[in-house]
Amino acid sequence: MAIAYTEELLAQAEAWASLPLEERRSAAGLLQLAVLYSYITGEPAGSCRQCQYSDYNQVVQAYIRQATRHLHPETMADSNYTLANGYESEQFVHEDYNKVVTADNLTDEDAEFFIGKGFEHAFVKKASAAEATEAESTGETEGEEEEPAKKPTEKERLLATYKQLHGEEADASLTIPQLKEANAAKQADLDAQRD
Repeated sequence: MAIAYTEELLAQAEAWASLPLEERRSAAGLLQLAVLYSYITGEPAGSCRQCQYSDYNQVVQAYIRQATRHLHPETMADSNYTLANGYESEQFVHEDYNKVVTADNLTDEDAEFFIGKGFEHAFVKKASAAEATEAESTGETEGEEEEPAKKPTEKERLLATYKQLHGEEADASLTIPQLKEANAAKQADLDAQRD
């Protein structure tokens, strides 16, 4: 199954992972973990979320790593390539090559070797590198560089969680404490309905 990487889901996963352990293990935290697990895998969460905590947590942590690698490849190792969706956890080995290549140690040389050996479907040229190559081939150059994507603020993460829980956009005038309170109340309500 190919996982859909989105900024919104990444922000929600990062927000959950940044919570203190006590909050992640609370009823509201476990509910949020189950919701994240369902969104990431496309499968319903088990009835005993406490029993599945470690497995669900590992899925969320892996999603954060892989989504960051996929959505923000410029933050990874200095390479013009990244692994294609679905190949993030693969290891590439070849008898004519002297190392095991993973997403964490991928270089241009590695990608070009494996592309030449028939694995072009597993490697994607980063957007910035593809644009630079296209500009070089057409003779165009840009004087200004794009700003790197910024991480979502706490309020943006809370607004995303609000939208996920309530099914609608929050009023932009709500403060961070108000958003936290509204999200916690909705999670508690959902938790009470499931019990």
